[in-house]
Amino acid sequence: MPTGKSPLSQRTHFYISSGETMDEIKEKICKFRSLYKAMHKCKKNVMWKDSVAGYIKNGLVNTYKLRHQVIDGSYEIDKYSIFTIYEPKKREIVSTRMKDRVFQRSMCDNYLYDEITKSFIYDNHACQIGKGTSRARSRLVRHMQQHFKKHGLDGWVFQCDLTNFFGSTHHDIAKKAVFSRVSNKWVNNHVYKIIDSFNQGEDPKVGLGLGSQVTQLIELAVLDKLDHIIKEDLRIKCYIRYNDDFILIHEDKEHLKYCLKVINEHLAFLGLKLSEKKTRLYQLKQGIKFLGFKFQLTKTGKVIKRLSKENVTHVKRKLRRMKKLVDIGVLTKEDVDKCLEAWKAHAKQGNTHNLILSMDRFYENLWEGGKSYV
Repeated sequence: MPTGKSPLSQRTHFYISSGETMDEIKEKICKFRSLYKAMHKCKKNVMWKDSVAGYIKNGLVNTYKLRHQVIDGSYEIDKYSIFTIYEPKKREIVSTRMKDRVFQRSMCDNYLYDEITKSFIYDNHACQIGKGTSRARSRLVRHMQQHFKKHGLDGWVFQCDLTNFFGSTHHDIAKKAVFSRVSNKWVNNHVYKIIDSFNQGEDPKVGLGLGSQVTQLIELAVLDKLDHIIKEDLRIKCYIRYNDDFILIHEDKEHLKYCLKVINEHLAFLGLKLSEKKTRLYQLKQGIKFLGFKFQLTKTGKVIKRLSKENVTHVKRKLRRMKKLVDIGVLTKEDVDKCLEAWKAHAKQGNTHNLILSMDRFYENLWEGGKSYV
């Protein structure tokens, strides 16, 4: 269990909840209409799964059963499905069952989300309504331009990433992050059960699953105090965070070194640590790699946003592999076309006009050549 006191900002936040009683909030979450609406949100983009299709087929009955299980206290979290994904990087996913996803969605939509996020700074961009990767990239451009107005190209970037963020979070730390923000005991008890249900590792009290809506909110709250330390105590104006990937821009290299010391102290208090490979301090003029793009500040103050070379190489290899599957009849050309169009929609968020033209030529040659080597 992490011990000690958090540096600099030792204040504990207790946020005022809504004026609703515990029973009113419970009924709001468990209402048949709330659960049924949550079910239809949860089915989006996953109807191809047999388990989801089966749940939806008997949606009315399943919603009725779920409502009564939660109300009478017989509700239990089902066993998780664990699998590994390799894109964009290797990660272990703990998949929540459909029944539990529905309950968590209703709890988040009807109460928990507002309570957890009300203390968040503006530049915390993951897993929130109206935010996301596109918004985060736009904000980084804005920060770089604001820095340029005062300091030109002279400046430093401190880029941080955590080691195994979800897998290293101690359950007691997660519960404290919830307790200081959520006053409803009934909701807290259910959230604590969700936290304790992730016990697959060597230490059953460490690690949260990546794949639960509730744990994503909790992890954002775990680092919320760090956000306030960086913005309010360390006075970093140009700061942005997307989940466990965050960036500080400042004109003084020594001040950023001091920030590193404070950040490490606070993370140690949380039982977390920075990734040695991905955390680095470098000059602003080198450009910033963030969320799949490289942001380059020019001498005129314009920010050029290009896709990373790794992304381009990856999508070419993927298209070649898909072409081979078309050759043997596993996929259709329309499947590959959709993959390319999805990549182009992503690429258009940057200054990538020539790159997209080049990719179109590559794609045409891929089909004309008749070969599909990776």
